[in-house]
Amino acid sequence: MSNSDAIETPFTRAIGCKYPLIAGPMFLVSNEDLVVAVSEAGGVGGMPSLNWRTTDAFREAVRAVKSRTKNPYAVNIIVNKAVPRQHADLDVCVEERVPLVITSLGNPKDVIRRMHEIGGKVFCDVTTLEYAKKVEDLGADGVIAVSAGAGGHAGTISPLVFIPYLQKHLSIPVVAAGGIATGRQFAAALTLGAAAVQIGTRFIA
Repeated sequence: MSNSDAIETPFTRAIGCKYPLIAGPMFLVSNEDLVVAVSEAGGVGGMPSLNWRTTDAFREAVRAVKSRTKNPYAVNIIVNKAVPRQHADLDVCVEERVPLVITSLGNPKDVIRRMHEIGGKVFCDVTTLEYAKKVEDLGADGVIAVSAGAGGHAGTISPLVFIPYLQKHLSIPVVAAGGIATGRQFAAALTLGAAAVQIGTRFIA
């Protein structure tokens, strides 16, 4: 893959991808084909571990992705007590050496510790500065600013406000998420200071 048109940011340097773009992990949508396609194109394909009914099936999906691309990809783990599979799914991420784990809805302390032990990266979904500072203190490699307009666990703050606000108060990269679907919006998020952009729904097309 040629790097002549690569876009270098703190995110691409940390993750080793060509473009500062994550295809957001979408429930029932982000399958192996989508993840591989995005990663092969230079972004980072993301998939929720819960897209597969069992941890064993999830492991097979990770292995399928690894067999089809050597580029970085991501797995989303919901670290909420209501998800009993989270620990087993994290075991898979550690054993299969997943490059990037994205956490949602809980305390990512164990995920950060275990992924760092194998050289993996952890970015955490955040909707407030208070939570963002907590995950930074835990050692997160970056945060995903889940802003108004984001699918799933949406925040309430406009990305125009939230992204520069987080960037001002944090020392780790901030990824923009929420209502971004076009090249102009992608460029605008980078102009605001985002280290990368997470786009979800647009990839359904």
